[in-house]
Amino acid sequence: MVTITVSGADKSGSLARISTFLVRKGFRVGAQQVAESGPGAKLVRISLEVSQVDKTELAAEIRGISPDFKLVSVEGVQSGAPSLKDIAERFPDIVPLVRAYAESFSPETRDQELFQAGMKIGAFNYEKEWSFGSPLKMPVALRRSLVPALEKLAKVGDATDASITLPDSPFWGGGNQVNCCEFLTGFMQGFLDAGPLTNNTRLQKTECRAKGDSRCTYAVSYDL
Repeated sequence: MVTITVSGADKSGSLARISTFLVRKGFRVGAQQVAESGPGAKLVRISLEVSQVDKTELAAEIRGISPDFKLVSVEGVQSGAPSLKDIAERFPDIVPLVRAYAESFSPETRDQELFQAGMKIGAFNYEKEWSFGSPLKMPVALRRSLVPALEKLAKVGDATDASITLPDSPFWGGGNQVNCCEFLTGFMQGFLDAGPLTNNTRLQKTECRAKGDSRCTYAVSYDL
């Protein structure tokens, strides 16, 4: 939880304008307050259900609502989002780190950033734990290497030569948390891309809990 303070909210409706903007940006808005900061001058304080925000970006966006508005402070921000090195070193106990990493990005860019991060962690995991011995081809590699690696992060419900199903991924946002499913998508793609005989494999999500489906399912295609 962070609390932002914005000055220049002297006109009627300023709090509503700022809150509406934040909601449209994808933030979950908590407590809201208007406070006097001097004769005829007002501040608004709004709590956001995130662990970190990009202060520079948010300041520019709030100023874009009205030149009167200025982001005065952001309180409760963590010292910094975890780095990919931090996530790699803590593997497989990384769900909280991935959520914190996700919250450092705006909703518009979050999925792409998570996918790229997942690809790097997947490739790193393959090189560290699965690159020894004779490389495996698809579909054998799916069951003997990808699924065991994936099961360290999420429960795999079913895996065939052409699909992987996750009935209850911990990276799914659920009701009140940031959805981080694209990290797992990237992890699988990066893991397969790192294998010399599986780098022609393509993943496509066909079911997604974040979109209302009962599970997350990936179609797997490759050339033999």
